This record gives sequence, structure tokens and C-alpha cells, in this order.
Amino acid sequence: MKVHFSAQHPTFGTKHKPKSPTYQQRSPYYWWWAFLRLNEDYIKCCELGGKGKLAELYKDFGDVRGDSFKDWWKERGVSLFAEKPLPQSLTKLTNKIEWDDTWGDSVMVVAVPMSMSKRYIYSKFMDLVKKHHTAERGRTAEQWAKSTAKYPINRNHTIDNLRTTFTVYEAYVANSQLPKAEKLTVWQLGDKLRVVKSAEKSKYGEEGRTEIERRNILAASVSRYVKQAKQIIAATAEGKFPA
Repeated sequence: MKVHFSAQHPTFGTKHKPKSPTYQQRSPYYWWWAFLRLNEDYIKCCELGGKGKLAELYKDFGDVRGDSFKDWWKERGVSLFAEKPLPQSLTKLTNKIEWDDTWGDSVMVVAVPMSMSKRYIYSKFMDLVKKHHTAERGRTAEQWAKSTAKYPINRNHTIDNLRTTFTVYEAYVANSQLPKAEKLTVWQLGDKLRVVKSAEKSKYGEEGRTEIERRNILAASVSRYVKQAKQIIAATAEGKFPA
């Protein structure tokens, strides 16, 4: 049976034609795994073999210290994030007891008078689909809320923002561990990571702003990303993503 996910699932390619890791990173599930690996309490639980205050979460997510997201996904991820199965194609119900209450509003039941011509049935069926299948491309807040996955994505998101937040936070932590003489200031870190394209030095003077303003913008942007990363990391320990 085909497995369905509410968000973009990761792709790995085939044995002979593997895809680069960037394809995995197009999925929010990759970033859930990545941010969970930054949670010190969860890593401590992994080191203790699943014991501690996050033992229940460990039963589901397991040891995330390995570097292979692909292995973890196949062993754990699919079962955590897959939606409960729905009919994969148009299906004939022969008895009302075949109706599954978990289908809810995502399945439409239609009574088809078989004495009518095929052309008439096709026409009327398409009219019904146009009337009731009103979902637009992408997922609405209501659709996210209807997820049947054991661990649903908490809200809408953008992969670019998750990637940038993760990158900035990792660089921020690495910078904080450097000797004092080698540390960058927060604004210098933002400049190095180019977190605000409009604040690049080569472009900034064109807007008539001062260097101090440029540095303040960079520092504020880095601080915002770090704060957001900490919130996301904390939420992963509660089985939620993103925060």
C-alpha cells in the first residue's frame, strides 16, 4: 500500500542512482530529525539507552546520534509521520458497515444510478467533484490540523527558513566555543553567513544608511534566528515540530 504524508517526504533515489543529501533536506521531516539531534536532553537519553525523562519519546524516535538520516527514516520516520491509510482509488462500498469513521470529510460517498448513461454519470460526477473538492494547491491550516499521523507537522513552514535557522544556530554555537580572540561578534557572524542580503556591505551604502545601522540589522537577525532555533529544539522534546 502506498504511504501518504501530509508534507513533502524525503527522497533518496535508487541504489545505483542515489540522490544527493539536498533532496532529503527538501522535506520538513529531515529538519525535524536534524533539530532533535540538537536537543541536549534527548541526546542524553540516547546515551543512556533510552532512559530518562524523554524515555517515552525515545520509544518512537529512537537513537538519532547516527549520521544517516536515510537509515533512521526507514527504521523510524515512516511510521511516525505517515498518515493513516485512506482508499487509494475510487472504491465501491457494498455495505454501509464498510464506511470507516476515520475518513471523515476527506472521503465523499456518491450514489450512482446505474441505469443512467455513462456520459451523464461522468458529467454529474465531475460537477460534484468541482463543487466539493475545493482545496487549493498547498495545505491550509485546517488541513494541517486534520493530519492523522502519530506526529503531525505542527503548522505551515518553509524549508528555506528551517534551513537558515538551523545553519545560523549551528554557526552561533560553534562560534561561542571558540577562544575569545577568535570569536566573531554577533553582527560579524551574520555578515559572514549573509543572513540579510540587503545588509551586505557592497549594497548597503546605496540606501544611504550607516554602518552602525547595518550591523544592528545583522545582529538582530542572528538573534532572531537563534531564538527561533531554541524554540524549535525545545519543542522536539515534546514531539512537536516546528515550534
